[in-house]
Amino acid sequence: MENIEDSAVLEVSSENRTPISLKNESRDSITDVSNISTSVDGSMVQSLSLESFSLSNDLDGFDSGLNGKDLQVRVDNPQKHLDSLETYITFRVTTRTSREEFSESEYVVRRRYNDFVWIRQKLIDVFPTHVVPPLPAKHSLLGQLDRYSREFVMCRMAMLHRFLNRIVSHPILSSHPTVHLFLTAKPAEFLMHRRNSGSLIGRMTGSLQQIANSYACQKTEPEFETVKDYVETLSEKLSTLEKIGERIHKERRDHVTELNNFYPILTSWAGIEPVLRPLLLDIGVAEETIASAQQKHLISSYQINFSQPLKEYLLYLESINEALERRDAIQIEYELAVEELNKLKTEKDQLINSDPADTTTSFSLWKPTSCQDKLEKLSLSIPKLLKTVEANQDKMEIANENLRSDMERWSVEKKVDLKRILIKMADQHMQYYQECLDAWEKVMPTLKETSNQSNVTTLS
Repeated sequence: MENIEDSAVLEVSSENRTPISLKNESRDSITDVSNISTSVDGSMVQSLSLESFSLSNDLDGFDSGLNGKDLQVRVDNPQKHLDSLETYITFRVTTRTSREEFSESEYVVRRRYNDFVWIRQKLIDVFPTHVVPPLPAKHSLLGQLDRYSREFVMCRMAMLHRFLNRIVSHPILSSHPTVHLFLTAKPAEFLMHRRNSGSLIGRMTGSLQQIANSYACQKTEPEFETVKDYVETLSEKLSTLEKIGERIHKERRDHVTELNNFYPILTSWAGIEPVLRPLLLDIGVAEETIASAQQKHLISSYQINFSQPLKEYLLYLESINEALERRDAIQIEYELAVEELNKLKTEKDQLINSDPADTTTSFSLWKPTSCQDKLEKLSLSIPKLLKTVEANQDKMEIANENLRSDMERWSVEKKVDLKRILIKMADQHMQYYQECLDAWEKVMPTLKETSNQSNVTTLS
């Protein structure tokens, strides 16, 4: 069985009894492996090492209290579930709050990835013109082979943690009953609510998206056009940065492979060079230390501290674009209603100003339609359409205000988020180069000693 440090999730039995192979093991070995238990839904679960899945600086301040926040959440402690139909990972969601709508000050529930997908879609349905933060993308078909690796689970857990914290820090999204349910409901209650929740609002949101894809706004607000241009430019810059990072990442992986060849070669060489043996061995140890440091800091941590946060932020920019498109759809709906209203008003004016002697303006299969009949129909249709126009105008103004407030909040969060990503990258490189420097400094005494011996031999 693999070590916890090497694999995120260990295999567990799907039977409801202790495996025979574990009965003869010592108590210490069982403790070292994991704790296997049965969950509320009857599936077998395995608790993983909390130390292996810490969120480092992302959790600073959580254990010390709310620190001025009235709602705070943490996502950690992944567990693998095995039942008769599927295998999946759940995460522990811990909530601390002082809000009045919560009956208790702390809640602990377990949620799987699909639950996070559900709450995000619900929030988009209810608040189509707010920016709902993104989730980590589902693993690709190739990624399924590695979906239980330590790096994969670590990345997903960190992004789910940031997603939920962005939700609870939003003044509007965090106040919705769906968020309350997600943070507090027990598994059976939560599952029942998910099954019973309707999809009418979702269909309405989908229709808005179709409108945005089918039509274009006649006159888009300049401020939102500016936001679109900025988001597009930032996406291009971050995408380029990500591609460069991927190339460097690949080169360093190859570099580690080459560095690992140094030690056996230098060790073999030291066997035939008695005078240089101490120096060659120390250099070999230094190269091995550097290879290990690069493997640790520039490869394993690269995905968690740089690559995945960049990809997440690109998804965040996509979420902003989606919210802008939904706002445009509301404006298009308003413009279409205004256009239809003007059309009916023009038709009414033409009928009023038409020649009274012309009693029929069009013909049907059964009977002619008089101008008076048309005027009566228009007199009924125009007031209804006018109300629709006014309602759509109100919706558009609300959508504009929602996006303005979210853009103001995002402009502040963006600086913090991007600064955090770049500082982590810088710290990671500094730590790596410091370890390299320490490794070579350990070689210096042997190098000086060898140099002195060489000078003495030369003089002799």
